[in-house]
Amino acid sequence: MSNKTHTISFFSYKGGAGRSTLAYNIIPILANKSFKPTKEKPMIIIDTDVDSCGMSYLVGVKKENITTENCVQYLLSHGCDTSPAIRSVAAHPFLSKLCPVGNAYGYPENEAILLMPAKDGMAITGRDNYGDKDEPFSKKIDSFLTVCNNLGIPAVIFDSAVGNTATANISNEASEIIVCCMRPTTQFTDGTERFLKSLENMDSDEIGKSFSKKNIIVVPNAIPRGETVINGDKYPDTAFSKIRNNFENRFIPGRTIHNYYFNMLDRQEFGIPVVDRFMWYEDILYTRQDLDANEKLALDRYEKLVGIIDDVLEEIDNDSEDF
Repeated sequence: MSNKTHTISFFSYKGGAGRSTLAYNIIPILANKSFKPTKEKPMIIIDTDVDSCGMSYLVGVKKENITTENCVQYLLSHGCDTSPAIRSVAAHPFLSKLCPVGNAYGYPENEAILLMPAKDGMAITGRDNYGDKDEPFSKKIDSFLTVCNNLGIPAVIFDSAVGNTATANISNEASEIIVCCMRPTTQFTDGTERFLKSLENMDSDEIGKSFSKKNIIVVPNAIPRGETVINGDKYPDTAFSKIRNNFENRFIPGRTIHNYYFNMLDRQEFGIPVVDRFMWYEDILYTRQDLDANEKLALDRYEKLVGIIDDVLEEIDNDSEDF
């Protein structure tokens, strides 16, 4: 990995895709195998789902520890001090207030993973990129990423909001990689396809101003196990064929603005299976020893996804060296 801060957004076009639970399970694998953060150079997680605050709940940050001065709304309203005189996370007036959550992800050093939470009910002041008055939100995020690069932060992970909302756009615009999560049903797959097509339909000036070239990994999530027949069609084969046609055959390399990765659409390893325990209690499989066969399969797919992310990051690093 390069010394550059890498940025990844976990995104879903529609709520209920299991995006936050997917990110919750991928983050500890990225920490242990890819980025290896430390207290001095932590990995930072940003909860930009300001309406639901999903990741903030998942990691168990106490309500009193989420303040008006350490949350994502503060950053998007005020930006970040980029003074080069600040040479550590501990000395930074904003980063030093973030919530240490390494242990919540099963990482041994608690302060090696920091969460920028979302605060329930707190508004964001200013305008977004599409209102274009005052300073746009993207400049506030850019100021934060400048600090991260200066301090050697290995990675910033966004748990995005859904759809075409302002904070979803903020997360995706700031990220090199978008992990695009969806369930295998029509409302998810068709909606996701339309959203990705809308990104492709932006003209070059629009892309240059707001949404630069991205690396998009499409991840079917919560795939039911076993077979069933609906209206004469056998599932999961029917869903698999439709999703492959919707994505792999319509987003052809060399004909698209963005880079698409469909490795998780393999017929033998199709997406990530549904995990029964997650229907009752979100958990991190990577840190557990008592996994059943289906959970072991899910963990294997999580590790496959991390391998894809690592390969894309290596491509990004190699391209950067070429310039």
